[in-house]
Amino acid sequence: MKILITGGCGFVGAQLAFHFQRRGDRVVVADNLVRRGSELNLPHFRRRGIDFVHVDVRNAEDLASLPKGIDLICDASAQPSVVTGYANPIFDITNNSLGLIHVLEFARHRDCPLIFWSSNRVYSADKTNSPPHRAEATRLVWDKEAYRRLFAAKPLAGFDPDHGFSEEFTLDGCERSIYGLSKLMADLACQEYAGAFGMKTVINRFGVISGEGQFGKSDQGWVTWWAVAFHFGLPLKFIGWDGKQVRDILFIEDVCRLVDLQIENLDRIAGQVFNVGGGPANSCSLVEATNLLREKFGKDIPIGYEDKPRKADQCIYMTDNRKAEKVLGWKPKVGISEGYDRILAWIRENEKDLRLLYAAAQPQSTVAK
Repeated sequence: MKILITGGCGFVGAQLAFHFQRRGDRVVVADNLVRRGSELNLPHFRRRGIDFVHVDVRNAEDLASLPKGIDLICDASAQPSVVTGYANPIFDITNNSLGLIHVLEFARHRDCPLIFWSSNRVYSADKTNSPPHRAEATRLVWDKEAYRRLFAAKPLAGFDPDHGFSEEFTLDGCERSIYGLSKLMADLACQEYAGAFGMKTVINRFGVISGEGQFGKSDQGWVTWWAVAFHFGLPLKFIGWDGKQVRDILFIEDVCRLVDLQIENLDRIAGQVFNVGGGPANSCSLVEATNLLREKFGKDIPIGYEDKPRKADQCIYMTDNRKAEKVLGWKPKVGISEGYDRILAWIRENEKDLRLLYAAAQPQSTVAK
């Protein structure tokens, strides 16, 4: 199979490229190389026989330079930061929404199936934060008794306090961030193209994805950034909720297994949406990540605090994976401690390059994304 990965020099795209190459597919990576660190993947692509084409999905003309014979497209191209869009909304929308439209048009004219990397941020924080919660020692938890009492007459569709948020959760609201808006526009475009043109699209609304090979920063890729900061002794800051906000973590190996299953079942699942994440069993707060890394490193680093949460931040987000489990037989396998061990091994193996990449890091703020 000949697979095109747009955004293929980013963390997810590059790891997918390596995965597909190992299983014997021919891989074409397209990227504009805007994100610092993405260029470090190019030598690895050359050594493995993965083709690279310099393409900016914001320019439809760039896509014309892509090779013929593409059998499948994985679209992982995006401006991934939740916070930067408030300063420049058009940048997010042209990258994440218009860029996806250009990829859809390319796929439509080439008759290619498309797997799209959507986000849990399509769900608005004013809605995801509506289930009552309480603070425990290291994390926020949903208050199940209060929820069942307050929502007895009309439970929230797509929410279960034992499982998290499913595909049926509302897309209404006005606190998803500009990034979330841009991903929602693209998400709906994929669904509409499937209906309007009979295209085979699959939409994955991912929670936090992490793993080795991720150049995490304070505003995106926080799981890896947390490990990088501990390794190099860089200061961090909790923003809101005393660092007890919770996310479920999905590691890249489990993402690759999911995509394999989706490719195998493409005719059966075309047009569908999947919420995909680590689930409650693989959930973690910033406090808990800090404690885990303190144990692994045997040291501490400076942690600052800021009381007010960032705009559109979610206090607890955990993914209800039951549809992916039922339809595809998929469950995440890599746990948080094992996932961090893999990240730390990658940091040690690439310390020289990473030290240069993070050399200019100043005291930074961290929000779960």
